[in-house]
Amino acid sequence: MRQLVHQYLAGALSRRSFIASLVGAGLTRAAAASLLEAAERGEQSRVGVSAGRMVSGTGGDLMAEQVQAAGVKFIFTNPGSYEVGFFDALVDRPDLILIEGLHEGLVVSMADGFSRVSRQPAFVNVHAIAGTAQMAGQLYNAHRDGTPLVVTAGMANITTFSDDIALGPVAGFHQTDINRQFTKISSDTTDAASIPLHVRRAFKTAASAPGGPVYLCVSSDALEQQNVSADIWPADNFMMSVRPRPARDQVEALAKLLIESAKPVALMGDEVWKSGAQAEAVELCDLLGIAAASNLDAFQNFPTSHPFFIRDYIGGDDKYPLGGSDFVLQVGARDWGGFAPWNRMATGGRFAAIGMDADWIGRTQAMNLGVVADVKETLRDLIAAVKATATPDRIGRLRDGRANDITQYSKALASMRMDAARKTFGQSPIHPDQLAVELDQALDPNAIVVSENFTGPNELFQFGYRPGEKMWMMASGTSLGWGIGAAIGAKIASPDRQVVCSIGDGAVMYSASGFWTMKRYDVPLLTVVWNNRNYQTVRNNFAYYNGRMKSTDRYPGLYIGNPDIDFVKLAESQGVPGERVTAAGGIRAALARGIRATRDGTPYVIEVVIARTGPGAGSTWYQKYSAK
Repeated sequence: MRQLVHQYLAGALSRRSFIASLVGAGLTRAAAASLLEAAERGEQSRVGVSAGRMVSGTGGDLMAEQVQAAGVKFIFTNPGSYEVGFFDALVDRPDLILIEGLHEGLVVSMADGFSRVSRQPAFVNVHAIAGTAQMAGQLYNAHRDGTPLVVTAGMANITTFSDDIALGPVAGFHQTDINRQFTKISSDTTDAASIPLHVRRAFKTAASAPGGPVYLCVSSDALEQQNVSADIWPADNFMMSVRPRPARDQVEALAKLLIESAKPVALMGDEVWKSGAQAEAVELCDLLGIAAASNLDAFQNFPTSHPFFIRDYIGGDDKYPLGGSDFVLQVGARDWGGFAPWNRMATGGRFAAIGMDADWIGRTQAMNLGVVADVKETLRDLIAAVKATATPDRIGRLRDGRANDITQYSKALASMRMDAARKTFGQSPIHPDQLAVELDQALDPNAIVVSENFTGPNELFQFGYRPGEKMWMMASGTSLGWGIGAAIGAKIASPDRQVVCSIGDGAVMYSASGFWTMKRYDVPLLTVVWNNRNYQTVRNNFAYYNGRMKSTDRYPGLYIGNPDIDFVKLAESQGVPGERVTAAGGIRAALARGIRATRDGTPYVIEVVIARTGPGAGSTWYQKYSAK
């Protein structure tokens, strides 16, 4: 009966057919007419409250309609046969644009990059249980960085007859078990009419702070079911903007801690970027003379050229501002204590933290104050509280008394680093410092740099949020295979902005099929491959172990030359042109050609053969074997 009411209100049934159907179901004509009148009254009462509409079709149609109503324009996918009901629904929906990747991990990283730049939840569809498993590395990255993704998949129903079928979960287990730890919710549905409800919940949960991936698998039976009706809601009717303000007494206590401290340091984390609080973070530091630091974050949350930016804060009793702070403020950052089994605070120092993710606060670092609230709203209130607590003269004295030590340290650190970099110019093989400096100079002032180059000299770039500062993002989870897909997603989200993928040679081989996606969909981004034929991050860690590998200069499995991979040919085989640079004098011209190509609408790859750096850099040893 409820379905008949929905069909009538949606216009799928006439008044006459509606009453005839109710009479056929056993109601009298008087009762049917009364129900019709009540339904029409109910519909009138909904006007202005909800713009929802009734849609009928297959389960796949309902899923496509609700996804589109949620604001989705792009579907990042690697298709599979269990999702046939959904893909059949896309044929006559040209406003849902399918972006195909040739591996499930790649499409998740595409959606990740798209979401980070667009600041909207992104939508992914992968294939059943195998595709669900294969995306795990990139789903982990999205989970680690709190990227709001809605990931859907088809599902074989093993409860109707056999529990041993291809691409179905193993008997006694469920498809949602695979990635539950990397999601906010991992759920399923086998009911076609409930698909829109589950999709709405997935979007709402993924986007609500703290954000993160949500996984929903839908049985193939439900996707293919015919003649199903359900309500479709627009995003405004179920999405929420969560920006809770802090309690006044907590803000006042925080302001007092800042004013009373002599050597404050603020650890700026990713919630600064996500909440759009960069300007407030800078204003607070400028107001009181606070040193700003960052760790291994997904974004560059504080301008790297700001005179109060000190890069890393080590802590302990080292000389201020590298250490020795009497008050550390964690601002939307991961728990500062990390896995170190010792207190990183200076003797007698105090600690406070603010942010939306309560799990990040007070895990291993004892606190004097924890504030669970939106970072932007908290910083606004904190700035006002500081101004209300102290006179302008006192605030000025506080700032001036702190600023000298910070600015001198920051200026000296930046100058020493750039001087060291310039001394490497002209070397053979090319030193990575020269490539970083010349790449930073060649790119647009507001370019987006997607980095999967963990040992690269990223500190030589000018990053931030202000005009003339490049946006930087990486996967702090460091699961390889993220960069190419994330750069594709970033460029799709911001087609009028220059995007460069700065990526190590080892990372390329986890996601090289992304060049095909660039070509198919005309994604004109510049990919710069830093080729040192080595897993350098791992080699550095192996050397720090200070064992037999370091003493023999033999690092098993880390040299990836012989044969040397030709990244230019790898890209060209998928339709993307490029060139290789082996001499330092050729960097600038190659970058100019690559940038020109992308401005003409063509993706371009520049492979730069660079020197290895760090302990064991000269080692090319690997264990030889032949299967001949």
